[in-house]
Amino acid sequence: MDADLIPPVPLASDEFLHFEPAKLREGGAPDPKWFCLRIAPKQEHIAIAHLRKIFALEVFCPRLRYQKATRTGRRWYVEALFPSYIFARFDYLTHHRGVQYCAGVSTIVHFGDKIIPIPDTAVQELRAAVPTGEKEMITITPEVRMGEEVQVVEGAFAGLKAVVTRVMPARQRVAVLLEFLGRLSETEVPVGTVLPTARHPLEGVPEEARRGRSKG
Repeated sequence: MDADLIPPVPLASDEFLHFEPAKLREGGAPDPKWFCLRIAPKQEHIAIAHLRKIFALEVFCPRLRYQKATRTGRRWYVEALFPSYIFARFDYLTHHRGVQYCAGVSTIVHFGDKIIPIPDTAVQELRAAVPTGEKEMITITPEVRMGEEVQVVEGAFAGLKAVVTRVMPARQRVAVLLEFLGRLSETEVPVGTVLPTARHPLEGVPEEARRGRSKG
């Protein structure tokens, strides 16, 4: 499998390891590890339900919850943080056949004939980023920035696209430049009535910021 298909999960060098299934031997003590599973498109919920119910496995699938501007106004979206990938913890010898052919699962991520477990520390770091009690969900609050294209989703200008010219945090308002009745006009609207037009909340965010790292 192409390495580019694997989600960018941090790997701790002291925990990184791989093994070849053909060389494993039956009869040893169970050794559960985290593995990355590739899932059929839009089938994460099916795979998770089967893995938990049928095999009683520990499964982790962080999700993003965010608002997006549509023609009819604001709408909430929920999607996997790593689309088409989830993490499951199991003893390979005991469960790999059942996991491999579980509904919704395409394959256990591998490089040729080598299976690479995910370090426990990597999964722990991901879990630490998910608020407690949020069902593995990270809610992203849209941040409106000066110069950004937005769509007005409420009020008299609902449905119109505009460009933010000023941000006034103290007043919870923004000034936007929009085309109305054939002319460009600048007007102030509540910050809660506009949403960025980006297709995804992480679009345009530098990689360092997405990983919570700073340069230097």
